[in-house]
Amino acid sequence: MSAAEGATERPAPERGPRAPRGGGGTVSILAALAGILLLAWLVHEGGAEEVGRRLVGLGPVLPLALLPYTVVSLCDALGWRVVLRAFGVAQPFARLWLERLAGEAVNSVAPTGVGGEPVKILLLRADGVRGSAAAAAVVTSRTGLILAQSLLVVFGIVALLVRLGRHVAAPIALAGLLGLTALFGLLLVRVQKGGLARTVARGLAGLLRTSSHTAGRVERSAADFDAHLATVYATRRLTLLGAAAWHMLGWLASAAEVWVVLRLLGTSISQTDALIVEGLAQPIRATSILVPGAVGTQEGGGVALCSWLGIPPATGLALWLVRRGREVLFDAVGLLYLAARNLRRR
Repeated sequence: MSAAEGATERPAPERGPRAPRGGGGTVSILAALAGILLLAWLVHEGGAEEVGRRLVGLGPVLPLALLPYTVVSLCDALGWRVVLRAFGVAQPFARLWLERLAGEAVNSVAPTGVGGEPVKILLLRADGVRGSAAAAAVVTSRTGLILAQSLLVVFGIVALLVRLGRHVAAPIALAGLLGLTALFGLLLVRVQKGGLARTVARGLAGLLRTSSHTAGRVERSAADFDAHLATVYATRRLTLLGAAAWHMLGWLASAAEVWVVLRLLGTSISQTDALIVEGLAQPIRATSILVPGAVGTQEGGGVALCSWLGIPPATGLALWLVRRGREVLFDAVGLLYLAARNLRRR
C-alpha cells in the first residue's frame, strides 16, 4: 500500500471532535494549584508594582509581541502540511492552522500535555481523512517537532558554552550532541517502523479480554497505521526532514520572541542569549507532564535563567507573563475553533 492509497475517503456525517474527557485527577489539580501559588509568589518577590509598570509600559506596542509566535504557529502548520501531503491529504492551509492551534490548546490544558494529538486525529477524521492515515500523519509531524526541539536544546547548550568562554568545549559538545540527536532520531523512526502499534494492540486485546471481533478490528487499524508509517519513512524520507526544517524555523522564531519582547520591555540582549533562554527553557517546559500548562514552573525557571544572564527579575517575569498571555490568546483561538466545530456538528 502506498502512502497516498486510502488516505482519504468520502466524508461521513461530521461527528465533530471532542476534547478528551477527564480532569486529570486530584494529583493534577494539586499540581496546578501549586503552580499557581508559585506564580503568585514570583510576582510578589519580583515586585508586583514593578512588574505591572513594565507590562503597562508596553502600551500600544504590545501587539508586536504577538508577531514572532504567529510565525511559529504558521511554520508548525507548514510542517504538518508537508507530512499530510506525503499521506495524500490536501487540506486548506487556514483549516490546518486552526486545527493545529486547537490541538496545541488542548495540549496546554491536558494533565499530561499530550491530549491534543487525539484531538488533531479526530479533526482530520471529521474532514474525511482515514483514521489510520490521520494518526500516522500526527505521529510523523510530532516526531519532526521533537527532533527540531532537540536541536534547539543542543544549540542552546552550545551557545551557553560559547558565552562562558569555553571555545574548545563548544565545538566538541556540538559534534557530540548532534550525534546523539541523530541517533535518537534514527531510534525513534526505527521503533515506529517496527510495527509497534500492532504489537500494542495485541497486548491490549489480551489484557482487556475484548471480543475477537473488536480485537480484530483494532489490530487491523493498528496494522494500517504501521503500514502508513513504514511506507512514508521508506519511500518519502525527505518528508520527516522537511517537516523538521519547518519546525526548526518555528523554534528559532520562538527564540526571536524572547529577543523581541525584551526589547519592547526596554532590555537589550544578544541573539545568543535569546537562544540560550529558549533552548534551556525546553526541559523546564517538560514539567507540563505533571503541572498542566507548566503554570508557575515555566515562569520560575524562566526568571531564573534570565536572572543568571543579568536580566532584572522584574523584567524576566514580565517577559514570561507576556509569553503566558500570548499562549492564552492563541489557545483561546484554538478552543473557540474547536467549539465552533462542535456547534457545526449539532
